[in-house]
Amino acid sequence: MEVGLIIALFVSSAMALDCLYNDRKKSAGALLILNLCLTVALAYQFEQMEKIFYLFLALVALVIAFFGVRFYMSRKKMEGQIIDHHKRIGRKD
Repeated sequence: MEVGLIIALFVSSAMALDCLYNDRKKSAGALLILNLCLTVALAYQFEQMEKIFYLFLALVALVIAFFGVRFYMSRKKMEGQIIDHHKRIGRKD
């Protein structure tokens, strides 16, 4: 079963490259989606789905942390600008 999946993955990749070379973008896209499905099926055959899930979960947590820090820093910067603006208004009076 694994050998068949690997051969199908190779053939699908080769056909996708050929379609990209010949400007058949829709066919290439469909073959690339097929490649993704075959990759998941191959990983399932080797019982690697749990490791892939944990890796995906870690990447999602990293992205959420990155955007959380960015949001916090922009909010902190905005508060600093508001406080600075209020101080300037107070000095002019």
